[in-house]
Amino acid sequence: MRTTIIAASIVGLVVAGPVWASEHPEHPKAALDGKVFVGSMGKAGAPTGDQDQLTFKKGTFLSAACVRYGFKEAPYTTEEKDGVVTFTASPKNAKGETMSWTGTIRNGTLDATAVNKTAGGETTYWFKGTAGPETSHKKKSEHPEHPK
Repeated sequence: MRTTIIAASIVGLVVAGPVWASEHPEHPKAALDGKVFVGSMGKAGAPTGDQDQLTFKKGTFLSAACVRYGFKEAPYTTEEKDGVVTFTASPKNAKGETMSWTGTIRNGTLDATAVNKTAGGETTYWFKGTAGPETSHKKKSEHPEHPK
């Protein structure tokens, strides 16, 4: 009898454990959450670009350089194979334009391509950056005597 109770308890933990361990099912923690990549973004074929910061937070992706064009945070997906993480995200703005991102992260370096689709056509951009501290979109402390 005692063995049956212990076995039933173990089965219960094995079945229920993943449910307890996960975050809310409607907001699963994505693989890149909390990561920020700082680097450059430019038009395909251009040797240099402008500074950009890609932020992955709470299952969403944001390009700081694209905010001024009305693009906001968008969900992202990831796949991992042999230590390389691949991500995709497709932010949209109020004009209905999209910025479809695909990138890979290997050894702390992110290489990505973004295709901007507008009514006038498509433009392809590149991004190259490294993992680093968040440098923009930080909230100021509400209490100046206690800065964050």
